[in-house]
Amino acid sequence: MLSKGDLLFARSGATVGKTYLHDVRFDPAVFAGYCIRFRFNNEVLPEFVCGFTKTDAYASWVGAIQRPAGQPNINKEEFKSLEIPLPPLDIQRRLVAELDAARAERDRALAEAERLLKSIDKYVLAELAILPESDGRRVFAVRLNQVKPRLDADYHSPYFQRLRRASEQSKHATRNLGDLAVFMRSGFAAGRQDQARGDEAAVPHLRPLNLNAWGELSIAETKSVPASRVKEDDYLTQGEVLFNNTNSAEWVGKTAVFDLETPCACSNHMTRIALKPGIEPYFVAALLNAFRGIGYFSALSTFFNNQAGINTSTLAELRVPVPDADTQQTIAREVVDRKDKARRLQAHAETVWRKARECFEQQLLQGGKA
Repeated sequence: MLSKGDLLFARSGATVGKTYLHDVRFDPAVFAGYCIRFRFNNEVLPEFVCGFTKTDAYASWVGAIQRPAGQPNINKEEFKSLEIPLPPLDIQRRLVAELDAARAERDRALAEAERLLKSIDKYVLAELAILPESDGRRVFAVRLNQVKPRLDADYHSPYFQRLRRASEQSKHATRNLGDLAVFMRSGFAAGRQDQARGDEAAVPHLRPLNLNAWGELSIAETKSVPASRVKEDDYLTQGEVLFNNTNSAEWVGKTAVFDLETPCACSNHMTRIALKPGIEPYFVAALLNAFRGIGYFSALSTFFNNQAGINTSTLAELRVPVPDADTQQTIAREVVDRKDKARRLQAHAETVWRKARECFEQQLLQGGKA
């Protein structure tokens, strides 16, 4: 059983060297065999040792001593051999208090960023007056003629019936998504054998992993395909909406607007939606993300090989409220603003924590002097 002050070290795998200081809030608790538990004498605060394991010096030690054969690992004797600076207890307490204060500020900023991001889906649906009231009923009745086209309990649940009814009765015009598009089509598949190699000219090939939960694209660490393989109409154009058509039930339907400066193509797991003039791409992306957030795309999906999928015809038939251009832009601006605020909070949290760790390490090198 774990006790207060126990420090666990991961001894193998991708997380080798990571540490966890036990919190009694999680009692009773035990630990897995791939962890090593340390208990310390009265000369050192467990919180101080844990703080040291967040420094660059410790990360360098882990990188130097781990054995990469099979999977990275560090044994108990090697962890015991780790040397750390050991200032007097009063200095340890001060350093720990400084880290705790920075951690608290980081956590507050991250919590506020998370709150902002999670508020977006309800904001979008509420602005359109289609946010359904919660309804947790597991047993309900529907008319036989309603289930003939689709025999699916989730789809016909009272919650999603309310969503569809609100959309049809909306004060805004309700249209099929396909009617708003110039075209809707998927990208192309590219397996490992199709990826760009060496110095050949390459084009980033956007996949579901390039799209985060909040509808933002990144080409960091993306796969690329040879430029010679990409046809002219395979290139994404600014303002296209990218819809993730195949994923887990939770993540199918995450959506972004292509607004990158880098020329890109996309995989067959992404549906490209080129919208007609007068339809705001960021509004459509926000609405589709809101539908995903409340689980509607999971209910619309077909399932195969533990994956949820939404084909182009199902997506084209999706009924959506279409407000006037000013309302679309107002909603889009508010969504972008909340994402920007969340991004700034996340950057602030990262900066606060990085500087605190650097300060902790620098003071150790100076013998604990502030």
